[in-house]
Amino acid sequence: MDLSVWGILLRLLEQACLVIIVFYLLFQIKFFRRMLEGKPNLLDQLILAVIFGALAVYGTYSGVQTSGAIANIRNLGPMIAGFLGGPWAGLGAGLIGGVHRYFMGGFTAVPCALGTIASGLIAGIIYALLKGKLGIWKPTLYAFLMECADMGLLLLMAQPFDKALNLVSIIAVPMILADTAGVAVFAFMLGKLKSAR
Repeated sequence: MDLSVWGILLRLLEQACLVIIVFYLLFQIKFFRRMLEGKPNLLDQLILAVIFGALAVYGTYSGVQTSGAIANIRNLGPMIAGFLGGPWAGLGAGLIGGVHRYFMGGFTAVPCALGTIASGLIAGIIYALLKGKLGIWKPTLYAFLMECADMGLLLLMAQPFDKALNLVSIIAVPMILADTAGVAVFAFMLGKLKSAR
């Protein structure tokens, strides 16, 4: 299905809202709220990786088919996992979403898979470096830069180049804005949840 850039953006924003709702509902459960109180243990990180890895897979399946690829919010789940649980949670979620995307095939399979894995791992490294004190603007800026880097990765690795360029011209704005908005709302809600403890 080929939609306009704005049509794709609206679809991706709807999907990002669902991921944020899942995040909010999970953290009403006592087990998940405990993760906000300190450094998540290995089990916590594994659970985060599986849940947000599954949301990365959802991001792929619910994406918009256009120009022989999928406009999607796949990276949102791994980024949230990394910002909640650190590098292992982010890497785990990224691997679930990235490996799944790779085996779906297509001319963007490799850069898309690598981008998803990197998005979760780097978010987790940022979490560790900042000792969980994220605020709103750091995760939001990271999401924006990561999605821009993803578009660059597509242009560098996907062949033929003219097909990759055409794809990026269609999906760049929707994917950058949807994932950035999703992470911004997540960071805002995370701050509120932490302050309400």
